[in-house]
Amino acid sequence: MIIPDPFVLPIIVDNSAPITINAQIVEQIKLLIATGELHPGDALPTVTQLAKQLGVNHNTIAAVYNYLIESNYLIAQRGKGTFVADTLAVKNTLNHKQFHNLLGQAFSTAAMIGLSPSEFTGAAYAQAVMLSQHTTAPLKLVFVECLQHGVEIYEAIKVEIQQDIEFLSLEELKAKKRKALKELSVADLVITTTQHLWDIIQLATPSKEVIGINIKPDLQFLTHISSLPRNSLVLLVCEEETESEDMKKMLQQSGISHINFQTLSWDYLKENRQLLKQASLICVSKKLDDDVRQYSHKSDKLIVFNFSFDETNMSVLKARIAAIMSAR
Repeated sequence: MIIPDPFVLPIIVDNSAPITINAQIVEQIKLLIATGELHPGDALPTVTQLAKQLGVNHNTIAAVYNYLIESNYLIAQRGKGTFVADTLAVKNTLNHKQFHNLLGQAFSTAAMIGLSPSEFTGAAYAQAVMLSQHTTAPLKLVFVECLQHGVEIYEAIKVEIQQDIEFLSLEELKAKKRKALKELSVADLVITTTQHLWDIIQLATPSKEVIGINIKPDLQFLTHISSLPRNSLVLLVCEEETESEDMKKMLQQSGISHINFQTLSWDYLKENRQLLKQASLICVSKKLDDDVRQYSHKSDKLIVFNFSFDETNMSVLKARIAAIMSAR
């Protein structure tokens, strides 16, 4: 189905439904993405436009958009609008098409016997609650990384394995904080990056299983940097210089040795803006993208550091999760 007007979405709100209006709108937008009616890069209506279309409060739509942005389904670009994101969350939603087809078949059957959408939703919810009582408790998964730059990795792993994970700060574990150590001790499986694998093994009990995931620069990102002339100046900018150093290490381990990398903190760059003109390329963390663009007059020199996971590591992690669950 082709949506004729980019600012009109085929969404319906049912005030009598057993789920909140917010949840109805959120799930319908996800469904439009899953069924291919909305694609990465497609514009969504403004908050005001969608609120007027659906006859709901402006704050309701704002809350929906904020939730979908935080969940990596949408992206907001200052001065341009809100768009479908090109993220792992969206790609995983596209993989759920078979699930949505099954839901469609179930609803068609329900409609044939006279059930309304509200009745179907209520029955589906009741069935899910009853079935969940007979399922085993979810695994206790813990991801450990440095607080300052581990959140983005944590979110990506969470989307990749489709499991709830608790984030633990490596700094708190090293400081022997009681709560952090307790969370580590009760985990069914501990996940970290290969960079900190040995540290976590030392902190955990000998019987605790710890898996390391190798983080590497995205191939497109590497290709961009590899094409630069020898001795080009590339600025690596993160909130803290230690993060920039980690970025540099990953790039060098990927085989890039012809570039002059300069690692900077965001605060240092703000005080030394002349470096932006001197650099051939400015590589920034995803978190700082918008901030650095305000200082740089040449957006084509700016690139976001995107990473990917080692496929073998990720396959091992998924296999171990499945094995632990089946053994319970």
